[in-house]
Amino acid sequence: MKLYLKNPVVLILFCVMAGMFMTISFLETPMKFQVEGITLSTALGLGKLMFGLSTKIQGLFLALILIIMYISRKNYTKTDCMVLTVLMFILLLEQFWMLPVLDARVDRISSGLSLPTTPLHDYFIYAESAKALTLVLAIILQFKTQPNEY
Repeated sequence: MKLYLKNPVVLILFCVMAGMFMTISFLETPMKFQVEGITLSTALGLGKLMFGLSTKIQGLFLALILIIMYISRKNYTKTDCMVLTVLMFILLLEQFWMLPVLDARVDRISSGLSLPTTPLHDYFIYAESAKALTLVLAIILQFKTQPNEY
């Protein structure tokens, strides 16, 4: 069985996005809390900065992917579109609901307030995990078994 790419640029964008996102979410984030001498306030501030920037970059990647997929739409199926829609939904949920609430919480904690725990942080972790799995699926879907006939 020979594999063909639907669009190599889309594959590259998905791979770079996945690598950047997974490095920040699953490596950098937990590691910063292991650094000796770093305060909770500093670690939380770094997280606020990194996740804010990361979601904006991911949004740019998804916009570029959407444009390129639209240009070469004959190569894509409804499944591809559904996967992209799920990624966009998760990212929008994080950008416009989860991160603003978590950022405000970071600001309050950094100012010395003691706050009760919230399940929103767990929801964010679930969203990041779902995004990681969806990105892997999106990468796999960039391959097909037969070339398009022109």
